[in-house]
Amino acid sequence: MWLRKQFPRTIINDNWWQTETGFPVGSKLVNQDVYGPVYPTLPGSCTKAIPGWDIRIINDENEEAERGTLGRVCFKLPLPPCHTMTIWGNDQTYIDKYLTDVPGYYLSGDEGIIDKRGYLQILSRIDDVINVAGHRLDTGRLEESINKHAEVVESAVVGLNDKMKGQVPLAYVVTRAQAGGEASAAAK
Repeated sequence: MWLRKQFPRTIINDNWWQTETGFPVGSKLVNQDVYGPVYPTLPGSCTKAIPGWDIRIINDENEEAERGTLGRVCFKLPLPPCHTMTIWGNDQTYIDKYLTDVPGYYLSGDEGIIDKRGYLQILSRIDDVINVAGHRLDTGRLEESINKHAEVVESAVVGLNDKMKGQVPLAYVVTRAQAGGEASAAAK
């Protein structure tokens, strides 16, 4: 939102991809009208899947999650030709790491949502955990819980070293008032 206010004529394009994909997976293509209907960018989203990518959000039961529900970001097989096909010299590790947990899909290692309009948001890594007194806490799930508050725009949870517990969660939170929005009396 700040960039849009400061540079109103600048195109803001949030691409999401991984080294393994060899090309962006989610993006608003600059010549979008050539590739399909024109849609706006939204803060916090890399917009929609680029043609050739079939992105799905998969829940813990290995089923496709409902729109707006957090889950594992997966790509339905077959993959586009730009995608890596193996790990150099170790085909089995590639199969075990990316293709085994969710049959018929490539597991990206990220968590996210696809909202009701089809916009993709990448929210965390599946393996982003902190160890608090022997309990493994998922930072993405903590952020998801914090972000449900009506006055929160965005949050980031990290592990803060603690002598007794090993780590404790530390949340950095941006409220609507801090982001230039209206805040309710309760949040003030």
